[in-house]
Amino acid sequence: MRDRIKIPLADKPWRLALIFLIVILIIVASFFNGLKFAKNNFWQILKPISLISQASFGRVPTFFKNFIHLKQIIKQNRDLIAENLELQSRLAKFSEVEYENEILKKELQFSQSQNQTSQLIPAAIIGRSSGYLKSITIDKGAKDRLQKGQAVISQGFLIGTLTEVRSDNAEVALITDFNSLVPVVLQTSRGTGLLRGGLQGLTVENIPLNIGISKEENVVTSGLGGQIPAGIIIGRVLATVSHQGEIFQKVTVSSPIDLSRLEVVFAVEK
Repeated sequence: MRDRIKIPLADKPWRLALIFLIVILIIVASFFNGLKFAKNNFWQILKPISLISQASFGRVPTFFKNFIHLKQIIKQNRDLIAENLELQSRLAKFSEVEYENEILKKELQFSQSQNQTSQLIPAAIIGRSSGYLKSITIDKGAKDRLQKGQAVISQGFLIGTLTEVRSDNAEVALITDFNSLVPVVLQTSRGTGLLRGGLQGLTVENIPLNIGISKEENVVTSGLGGQIPAGIIIGRVLATVSHQGEIFQKVTVSSPIDLSRLEVVFAVEK
């Protein structure tokens, strides 16, 4: 009989366990190596995206800073515009006050030079007529002591008379109105007549023929009739327009006041 070498059975499980452990270690090692490789490849793939993201997100704070700065600039610009408009408004009001003060100063100087004791009531023009009849509406009336027939002046020159007085406003017939008649006197020659308006301009009618009229002499109110004080200047004589055979002389008169640009006038209170 052949002799057989017998391996004890008790040794086989240890061999199998050892082989199994080696296999497991090989598999695990392969897995981690593969995982590391995959991880490296994954980050290599994501690297460009990462760089782009970093660049993009790096610009985000700068973008928001610029946006906020732009909003601040816009707000400052709006504030400056508002401040500029307010300054313009204040300057305009100041200019208006200065203009009104200058008018008041001229009227005061006129009153003092004429030794007038009359009170001057300032009034703003709130309406104008158009067409043949020439009149204005002022913002003062009976409650301000105005009365029908009172003289209305500007810069010391007569510009009209009150024809209708209401509670808080009044109508002024300008001297350029055809229906306006004002007793006047030529200051140098002392010729008297009636100042009338119309399409031909200001004229003084009914001057006696024996009066030697001087060109450029002043025309002032005569005070006849008692409504308009004497001595209020109207303008100067331009020329004589009377014709031979007429029983009265007639002259044209020039006023330095531009009635179309009046803004503030003064009613003369006796």
